[in-house]
Amino acid sequence: MIRLSVNALLNFHPKAILAAIVLVMTLLGGVAWGALSLVDYVSTLDRAERGTRQAAAFLEGHADAVLDGGAAALARVADRLETGGLASLPDHALGEALAASRFGALSILDAGGRTVFGPSIHPDGGIASLFQGADGGLELLHGQVDGLDSILMVRRILGRGGLLEGAVLLALPSSSLHTVLDVFGDGRHSVAGLFRLDGTRLAGIGGTGGDAGIGPLPALEPGAESGDGDWSVAGEGVVIGLKRMRDFPAVAAVALPRSIVLEPWSGRLQHGFMMVGVSVVALFGLAALGWASLRREAAARDALRDANARLEQRVEERTADLRSLNQKLVRALAEKERANQAKARFLSAANHDLRQPFQALRLFHHLLMERLKESRERSIAEKMGEALDSGEKLLHALLEVATLDAGVVRPNIADVPVAAVLNGVAAEFRGLAADKKLDLRVRGCAAMVRTDATLLTRMLGDLLRNAIAYTPAGGVVVGCRRRGQWLRIEVWDTGPGIAAEHLDAIFEDFVQLGNPERDRRRGLGLGLPKVRRKAALLGHAVEVRSRPGQGSVFSIMVPLAASESRTDAVAPAPAGRAEDPDTRLILIVEDDPVQSAGMQLLLESWGHDVLVAADGPAALAALRAAPRCPDVILSDFRLPGPLTGAETVTRAAEQEGRPIPGIILTGDTAPERIREAVAAGCRLLHKPVTPDVLRDALNALGTERQPIRHSQPSAA
Repeated sequence: MIRLSVNALLNFHPKAILAAIVLVMTLLGGVAWGALSLVDYVSTLDRAERGTRQAAAFLEGHADAVLDGGAAALARVADRLETGGLASLPDHALGEALAASRFGALSILDAGGRTVFGPSIHPDGGIASLFQGADGGLELLHGQVDGLDSILMVRRILGRGGLLEGAVLLALPSSSLHTVLDVFGDGRHSVAGLFRLDGTRLAGIGGTGGDAGIGPLPALEPGAESGDGDWSVAGEGVVIGLKRMRDFPAVAAVALPRSIVLEPWSGRLQHGFMMVGVSVVALFGLAALGWASLRREAAARDALRDANARLEQRVEERTADLRSLNQKLVRALAEKERANQAKARFLSAANHDLRQPFQALRLFHHLLMERLKESRERSIAEKMGEALDSGEKLLHALLEVATLDAGVVRPNIADVPVAAVLNGVAAEFRGLAADKKLDLRVRGCAAMVRTDATLLTRMLGDLLRNAIAYTPAGGVVVGCRRRGQWLRIEVWDTGPGIAAEHLDAIFEDFVQLGNPERDRRRGLGLGLPKVRRKAALLGHAVEVRSRPGQGSVFSIMVPLAASESRTDAVAPAPAGRAEDPDTRLILIVEDDPVQSAGMQLLLESWGHDVLVAADGPAALAALRAAPRCPDVILSDFRLPGPLTGAETVTRAAEQEGRPIPGIILTGDTAPERIREAVAAGCRLLHKPVTPDVLRDALNALGTERQPIRHSQPSAA
């Protein structure tokens, strides 16, 4: 059956077969790319929906804290009035009413809507909206108090017979939620705010409808979350996250315009179109080469037919030389048969190999090599093969570099045994070292580090590959050294060494020392730049020391796991004070008030005590006034004033007379930032930092606590 199918296929014109294969490959590639784009589209909307749900939950928590105190005070006033009626206000409820006024503007109305206590409050639906409904439960409305937007907390007063006697209102300024709402006022959010269950806005930002709502909301149980990627606000499509408040009839909502959510996906789609276009052009270029090869074969067949015709004519004319002519005819027929067999083999090979898309380049190069006879032409084809090899290697390297620069690589940070990583890398490169007669040795190490095992293995692999490539004789040694809370993994070689003025340049893209002619057989000059990018992604430091003529040492600074880095005993808490052992005193040094407020809320929600300072001198002053030395300093790198974040941690340790663990937050991925943070003994995290990454960084610093100061030192 297979043989019959191949024979039937060979009956078609070779050019038709080639055109069909190219068409099928183009269609398959287009379908695959379209499917991946669709999956990416759905994934982008799903991530945005999860993000809006988390933001809505954050907003709901803050709103609950703001409303809770006012609701309790309002309930106490209403309970007093329901017990004794409005007439009991001067004797029984006046004190509670005055106490509740510290939360907002308190007003008491009788059944006719007249104000008997407090300022005039103007609900959006008018005074009549306050008396709609017969129950005495708490309701939330939006209104105005002295011209300011306010959230109105309403409690109706029911007499002993169930008759409506009046209402108690507590107006909380909408500005009390701006601490969190301003975080969402970055121009990217369409809506962020607090809404009634019917969708009417209570407080918030964004939207084009003024104080209008966001439409009918789905029924949610108290404390339940919801999200929708196909919501519409004022005619604009948004991705929305909802969180129903547990104790109040309100919903926290955060929405992002779909146009903003899909911007990254649109960018990737455009780049995909470009890549597909380049691939299609390359594919048709290869098809053109195959087409030209088939034309040359057809010309050879035509030449063979002409030779046969001339041979037959000579047989008829020269009967005397019949034997000689017959022998020539036999040889010509044999040559023709061999040519036919070669053609069949070629078509069979082409039919098989051209089905493998990733082998198309190699196939056409192989066909050219088989057909070329002259040494000059074969040399050109060989150069083309070398160019294909270099292009393939360059493509893989550039794709890896582009992936790292795009920020799509997400490291999987975990506790990793160093011994397993070193043994795996050594096993991979032991054969390469043996081919060059180099001695490859690995010093054992039992430490555990916090890193991504795969990325660390690739980094060490690139360093070992460079060391072996540039070491003509001697050996390569891989070992580890502990440096406080860090582990230095080192790769030593006995190569020619690197001059001091080139130590920074070797980490730049396409830089190769001693290869000015850019011989691709000696590498591409992207190994060390990839190591630098992966180190920046992981928050590790890469260093190099070298002496010309004696060799080089490349090292990676990796943080030790929490179990490895804890060496000091936990200080006992003073008698009479019970504290949670996981609760820490954390000093935040951040000049951006929005980021500082958000970080403070996050850490306090985890149960930590927080001090806040805007710059280095303010942080040192806060330390002197603190009851005890902080357990951790969490600082931005670039601060106003004379001190950076790393310098602030160093000065704080000198002031306190003991080291203080530090975490530096920065958006700068330059190697200098990493070296400065390591020199100060700090952990470096690159913005934006997710809460999970921050929690892992805090856990990695251990749980040791600093002693409480019983007396403040006198000023010098």
